[in-house]
Amino acid sequence: MNFLLALLRRNFAADLAAAKLTAVRMVVQPAVYLFVFGHVVGGMLPAQSGYAAVMAPGMVAIAAVTGPFVTIGGSVISGYYFRTLEAWLLAPVSLGTLMAATVLGGMVNGLAGVGIVSVLVWLILGLAPQAPAFLVLTAAAGALLFSLFTLVVLLAPETPDKGQEVFSFLMMPMTFFGCTFYSYDMLEAPFNWLALLLPTTYIAEGLRAAYTPAAPHMDPSAVLAGLTVAAAILFPLASWAFRRRLGHFTW
Repeated sequence: MNFLLALLRRNFAADLAAAKLTAVRMVVQPAVYLFVFGHVVGGMLPAQSGYAAVMAPGMVAIAAVTGPFVTIGGSVISGYYFRTLEAWLLAPVSLGTLMAATVLGGMVNGLAGVGIVSVLVWLILGLAPQAPAFLVLTAAAGALLFSLFTLVVLLAPETPDKGQEVFSFLMMPMTFFGCTFYSYDMLEAPFNWLALLLPTTYIAEGLRAAYTPAAPHMDPSAVLAGLTVAAAILFPLASWAFRRRLGHFTW
């Protein structure tokens, strides 16, 4: 437990040290998206379109999935370049504990981003979740999934810098085809089938169910099923990549 808290304090200190960049990432960027696409573009569309209520949960979803990459990706990549991973591995804890602390740090950052963007959604668009418990559940699951996903992508390749390029490449289709800027019911075949393969679809649709349960969205049971399947796939892959790369440290 002490190690988990120490790593969380370390992540918090790193965010404070880069306060300006953290503010831009967690506050300014989502605020601009919400104002331009939600307030301006949404206001230009017919009132019955309800586009602001469609894209706002997608922005919350983006916060949930990018936060883990910033925290975990920053730790792993800086650890690779500046040799700080050796200090982690010299700590008197198991690899399992180290992985749990890393994933927890990513989840905390993701949930912090969700909290900030949720407040921005309320301030800019006047929208509040009607099912806050389901919002927290979906956001936590999304942050967990992308913490595991970040470990897989960064640690499976030979070096993390190669994984960073892969992550950037994969995030583009996940963002634009994963129902973040539109809802699943707006899609037609074959794109609706493609969306079912992307975890961002289930996160965004779960958040839409939390914000506007009466509006069209994916059934919450399907959302939970998709998130569960994704976790069942990603956890063993992340554990394998973590132990394979750090169990016999060679960088």
